[in-house]
Amino acid sequence: MKLGARMFKTGLGVMLSILIADWLPFVESVIPAFTAIIGLQQTVRGSIDTFFNRVMAAILGGVVAVVMVNFFGNSPIIIGVTVTIFIGILRTLNMANVITLATITLVVIMLRDQDMIITSAIARVVESLLGVTVSLLVNVFVLPPKYDAILYEEVNKTSSEILVRLRAILRKNGEYSTLTSDIAWAENRIAQSHSLYTLLKDENVWSKRKLPMLKRKLVVFRALIVSLEQALALLSVLHTHTNVMFQLPEELRIQIRERIETLCSAHEQIFLKFDGRISPLEVNFFQPTQGYRQDLMDSIFEYAAIKQTATQEEFERSNALMLITGQLVSYEESLIKLNTLIRSYRIHHDEDEYQADSLEGIE
Repeated sequence: MKLGARMFKTGLGVMLSILIADWLPFVESVIPAFTAIIGLQQTVRGSIDTFFNRVMAAILGGVVAVVMVNFFGNSPIIIGVTVTIFIGILRTLNMANVITLATITLVVIMLRDQDMIITSAIARVVESLLGVTVSLLVNVFVLPPKYDAILYEEVNKTSSEILVRLRAILRKNGEYSTLTSDIAWAENRIAQSHSLYTLLKDENVWSKRKLPMLKRKLVVFRALIVSLEQALALLSVLHTHTNVMFQLPEELRIQIRERIETLCSAHEQIFLKFDGRISPLEVNFFQPTQGYRQDLMDSIFEYAAIKQTATQEEFERSNALMLITGQLVSYEESLIKLNTLIRSYRIHHDEDEYQADSLEGIE
């Protein structure tokens, strides 16, 4: 079992909430502990954004509970009706993200002795605020999330797996069914990368001086994900049209294979550039290979040209070749853009370290 930062912070938040609650008079430790668990967000900004909503919801829940108990009592029917109305109020106020916590506070207050409802309401609201405050402070000051490092590791590992399979399919190595499941796996990993990218966008920046750096970083990571998607799309096209690929003339097939392998090598070297393992000014292979690229395009279009006497099979083969070519060009364009962005980023921000070897154990 691997202990992640979020697991550790949840345990720490619960411990601190219980300890503080034990020191305060008229305060129980159950609600602060539950609130600390529920209140811990994935990002610092998420904790800050929801903090005030949680405070307002806890206070509102206390007020509603006192009013309903004083006027209608605390029978199970009244409590159920009150919960329904209270949830509707929170949704109207666009506070749906704090419904669980506020409703728990409301129900706990209403279940107390009717003669001590006001005292109980104040104590329960204080308990909720205690848990929310502790979870906020823990998330801000204890092991704040580093989603850039986690995202980079995710993209790097997924890219390595895709490039291995790209090289394998070019030599017809690997089973069709196995590659199908590998593509599905890669699609899931890319979806995870998009989720991490969203969390990175929500990362809180305390210093305005660091805001431009975060924006540049977001642009680079977006380009990393796009290039990853293009590599997977090329793999999917080759997988779908494997038979067409290996029915091409040997010379043309070798040209396509060498071009794809060149792009795979470039992709790997761009990662090394972002790692800081090679100079930002390296990986300029796109310029020297322009002539070779043009020869390849000429060969492809010459072979794909449809004559009036073409058979249905030749027509389908031509379409498949154009699909492969189009995705090959899209992948190349994404790498050119990625290379430019990373070169610029590394020239201005050479202090970042994203070596995947050093990222083990981060969550």
